[in-house]
Amino acid sequence: MAELDVGGVKFKGGKGLAILMALGTMIGTLYGGFEVYKDYMDMKDKLANLDVEAIAARNAVLETKLEEAISYAKDIKNDLRSDVIAVEKALGDVEGRIRLVESENRTSIQDAKKWFDERTANIDEKLTSMEDRLNKRLQRALDNPLLKDMKQ
Repeated sequence: MAELDVGGVKFKGGKGLAILMALGTMIGTLYGGFEVYKDYMDMKDKLANLDVEAIAARNAVLETKLEEAISYAKDIKNDLRSDVIAVEKALGDVEGRIRLVESENRTSIQDAKKWFDERTANIDEKLTSMEDRLNKRLQRALDNPLLKDMKQ
């Protein structure tokens, strides 16, 4: 078995291993404590050198800029809203004009159709009258006794 001799005291087997582990744990704990203390002292120095007034002044500047940005965004939103309302109004006006023009076009088309129908009917009447007169003349000419004598 392994034997450990420390200051004239001999340790055998598991006891020696337990003592080594205890010493290692104690050294690790002391080192960790030292690192924590060192971090604490570094942080204390940083906090001592911290300029609270400069931070407060910077925060005030940032708050002012933020307020300006919010105000600007609200102005843009209001301008966009008024532009959208104006576009909708203009669109409504255009739609109204389109309906008016369509109505006028329908009326014009109906009037033109009526006019053409009247003219067509008038021409049809004249053609029918002319045809009737021509048929009567032809019939008179055919019924003319003088023409009968000429045929023979």
